[in-house]
Amino acid sequence: MWNSKNKAAALLVLSCALAGSGVAAAAAFSDVQGSNNQSIVSSLQEKGIINGVTATQFKPNQQLTQPQAIQMLVNAFDMKGPETTAGKAWYSQAVAAARANDLSVPASIKASESVTREQFAIWLHQAINTTGEYPTTKMFVIFEDQDSISKEASNAIQDLVNMNVIPRSSVGQAFKPKADITRMDAAVWVHSAVEMVERHNQPQSGDDTTTPPAQPSEGEQMGYNPEMGVTSTADGKQKVTLHVELPNPGYNLKIDNVKLTDDKRAIISYFLQQPEPGMMYPQVITAGTATTIIPAGYTPELAK
Repeated sequence: MWNSKNKAAALLVLSCALAGSGVAAAAAFSDVQGSNNQSIVSSLQEKGIINGVTATQFKPNQQLTQPQAIQMLVNAFDMKGPETTAGKAWYSQAVAAARANDLSVPASIKASESVTREQFAIWLHQAINTTGEYPTTKMFVIFEDQDSISKEASNAIQDLVNMNVIPRSSVGQAFKPKADITRMDAAVWVHSAVEMVERHNQPQSGDDTTTPPAQPSEGEQMGYNPEMGVTSTADGKQKVTLHVELPNPGYNLKIDNVKLTDDKRAIISYFLQQPEPGMMYPQVITAGTATTIIPAGYTPELAK
């Protein structure tokens, strides 16, 4: 709870509604459409990460403001900072905490200033990094308006997609980096980020047993490690393509299995098909490719 004057407290509840939790129990908002969105908003509200603009409305399509975004991230990742009485703004403490945790918060914060989609991606990426380091696939995804995304934001967005924080279903479409992010889109990203952090920080069961390492695939044994790319299909799924350079046209790259895991990974097993016995092939480097389709929301990984 903030030690703010009544006017500031009222502004917090009625205007921004993203500062600390002042609601004892989460309630459904009448203006949030879809059961999945309702579940996301309710989950974040129960954790004290967000509140509604009013008791019954979340305003999902409303632009997120800078103070709201900063408070949301500070709440989501439990950032701590020095106590501050600087200024009378309700968000002063959150800004101090964000700066103490190296978020690139601007020197001047305006209560009504909106946040672009690429700026929120940068802050969210920085906020996740305050909790630790997380493995990601190094798969470059391309949006329809890729050239409009700044270099700093592109690095953050790539990681967030590969962490399944930004929905993979959006890959191949326009990212709209300079557009203002809505409260609902921000909630979706933060919800996925919080789940990812919680999942990776859960204690592993069976720590007293040793699991033997997986055997490398045939291609890995031979030293041919494919590069991986992904694109969206017309029906919203993901097309994963493996690329590798082969020593001659007699070899072929094949995908023989895709295992979907509970933590939203698609583990792809592959092998190199050997040349036919007795056949002669020119010793020319040949491009080998193999493709498979996986559901939206899964992170593709090559089997080790």
